[in-house]
Parts: sequence; structure tokens; C-alpha cells
Amino acid sequence: MVKRFKFIRDKRNEMGLTIEQLADRAHVSPDLISRLERGSRDDVSLSRLESILDALNLKLGDVFDQTELDEQSNQFVQAFYLMDSEKKKQYAKIFMEIIDLNS
Repeated sequence: MVKRFKFIRDKRNEMGLTIEQLADRAHVSPDLISRLERGSRDDVSLSRLESILDALNLKLGDVFDQTELDEQSNQFVQAFYLMDSEKKKQYAKIFMEIIDLNS
């Protein structure tokens, strides 16, 4: 399995945090952190991922900087981040409905 979230471990270690400390700061379970870091889980809700990233002083865009994406995905991400905040909200809602993460 691809270790898409390996950078979380790297950043956590850089900050001198244990898994439990990061989980406490992010208000998520230590098991979630551990499984993301090991690559045994990559299906995490956006709100939980944002909580983890906030605790690490990272932004959602940093995930894309750490993850290998194909060219079309990179173009999508770049276009999305150039939008104003209202347009981002509109497109995010549409995208979430398409991939059915809101259900």
C-alpha cells in the first residue's frame, strides 16, 4: 500500500510529538494516526485530516505537495487553489457530492 501520509510521521517526529500527543492535539484517535502513518489506512474524512494537519501546523494543500499525483490531478489542485474562497466552497461541495463523501 502507498504510504500517502508518511509525511505526517516525518512532521510529527520533527516536532518531537508522540502519536498520542498528536492525536490529543488533533482530537482524533491514536489508532487513526498510526494507521495513516503506516499506510494501512488512507480513507480519512476531510475534517479529521484537517484537524491532524492543523495540529502539525500544515495546510490541506501540503498533502498534495507530499503526494505524487498525475498531471491532471495537479492541474485540478492548482486551479482549485487559485479560486476565491466562495468559489472553492461551491466546487468543494460539488466535488464532495460527486465522490459521495457527504453521505
